[in-house]
Amino acid sequence: MAMTRGLPCVAVALIAVIFSDVVLGAALELQPSASIRLFYDDNAALTTQEHDFSAGSEFLGAVGISRETEAVTLQGIARLNLLLDAAGDVYRDKDNQLVSLLFASKGELSRWQVYGSWRRDSIVRAATVTQEGDANVEPDDDVDAGLVQVSIRRNRLVLRPSWSRELSPRSAVGVGYRLDHVVYDDSAEGLFDYQDHALSGYHFYRITERDQITTSLNLKSYRSSGGVREEGEWDNDRFNIMLGLQHSYSETASGHFQVGWYKARFANIEESGDTDGYLFRIYGEKRTGLTRFSARIGRTNFSSGAGDVVNADELSLSMVRDLTETMGFALSVRAFQSKSLRSDNPYTNRRYLALTPTLSWQITRWWSLDTSYRYRRQKRDWEINYDSAESNSVYLTVRYERPASL
Repeated sequence: MAMTRGLPCVAVALIAVIFSDVVLGAALELQPSASIRLFYDDNAALTTQEHDFSAGSEFLGAVGISRETEAVTLQGIARLNLLLDAAGDVYRDKDNQLVSLLFASKGELSRWQVYGSWRRDSIVRAATVTQEGDANVEPDDDVDAGLVQVSIRRNRLVLRPSWSRELSPRSAVGVGYRLDHVVYDDSAEGLFDYQDHALSGYHFYRITERDQITTSLNLKSYRSSGGVREEGEWDNDRFNIMLGLQHSYSETASGHFQVGWYKARFANIEESGDTDGYLFRIYGEKRTGLTRFSARIGRTNFSSGAGDVVNADELSLSMVRDLTETMGFALSVRAFQSKSLRSDNPYTNRRYLALTPTLSWQITRWWSLDTSYRYRRQKRDWEINYDSAESNSVYLTVRYERPASL
């Protein structure tokens, strides 16, 4: 695939930036890490059919880079998940690779940045990026988790340039562009390659020290290729407008509220249609001396490998707590219900839940041990004769991570 052949170019470019003292005037901070993970999953594909368990071990190696000055910010990571041993066809021969880079330049009144990432993963085993760059860009939520019951390699390229300028001490404007390009190595029923282009603009105004209003406009264009190319491509063009209010309740608690409306048009060579509806998002976070908590609920549009754009009603919860100086506990919950904007595409209509508690132990400054359990549940609307699919998995991870200060 063309995208796969482009990986060496991305790697070379990343290495060149890492060792370029001319551009930034100083060396970058490198943060290498390595892990060995043991895993067991009784239903990795989230299938309602008869299935075997998946178990094995994998090596996770990564190098993070960072550089911060008054005018320039650079952050990046290169990561490889390499399966050492695996039982079960779902995991076999499905390694993950990830390269991401964020470069930002800040002037007296303006700021521009470019973010890019390349990921090679599968819907069953997704590669995630913890640092997605600009907060004004939509979060990278993978609504295709559990979409199909086979593990097919997925190549994802994301490119996001953006620019913002301060108009006054109280107001600012910004524009951004986002490209999502997804290609699958093999074909499967209900999976399609696609490109999604998004152009956005926003205006920010601070009412008081604790309150600010944001207005944003988004134009998006989705193009998917059918499993049989001669059948044509699905097009989906949509427009949305969002109005948001962000309020700081205290120095440790804040909330963000958004409401909006969208209009979408979809078509291929045989049919066309349009639809509209409302969007909203409520986000809040709270920090104490030992605990960090965040929650998000909302309805948004997402591009999907099902060959369509979907509406997703989503709830996300996250809690991290320090139990002792060396022990910590984390809990993450994600639930969503997705539905196609087209009434004739049943593959996207489903309900999904994932719950993951994790217990971590910082053995030394460089070494740590994590153990986690993940429960997943999914109900596909078109599988009317089957119960919900459930998955139980456990992980044990030994990690080495070089402190960034060294």
